[in-house]
Amino acid sequence: MHPIVPIIMTIGAILFFVGIAVQARLGVQRIDIVKLRGKEYKLWKFVAAMVGSGVALIMISVLIPRYISYQPEPDSQAHQAILSSNQKYELESTLSRLNLNNEAMKTAINRFQVEYQEAAQRGDNNTMDLLILEFAYRIRNELQTRNYPENQIEREAERMTSILKQTINQKE
Repeated sequence: MHPIVPIIMTIGAILFFVGIAVQARLGVQRIDIVKLRGKEYKLWKFVAAMVGSGVALIMISVLIPRYISYQPEPDSQAHQAILSSNQKYELESTLSRLNLNNEAMKTAINRFQVEYQEAAQRGDNNTMDLLILEFAYRIRNELQTRNYPENQIEREAERMTSILKQTINQKE
């Protein structure tokens, strides 16, 4: 939800209820003129403006998520799995040796770590297995495009997934 929606909805609700309260209070007293900041307004115009603007703000707050997309910035530090210095060195050396030290692979590794950790916390073994298969497939694909031998591809894919799985298992 967009962070501005509750604010706009609250202001709209306040305006709506203030308009209704003014109408109820001054209508009972049979007062036809409202004085606000040195100006005089007819009661029905004041109530119509307050209630109408309140309803309009509530409707705007309902329509904002439909027309204005909002993606909160991911809290990368909170979700990013922490590698020990040995594991980080081993992973970086493997990536640089295989010439996979690009931004796409780093993003894939971070995504794998976050999703695998969440699945491990939920105890969802199916998701964990699928994430391992997906990550291994991505590594295999990258290495096949670089014409590595098939036995080395399998060995490196297994090695990288075991490093990343080891990180998550140590946290539990």
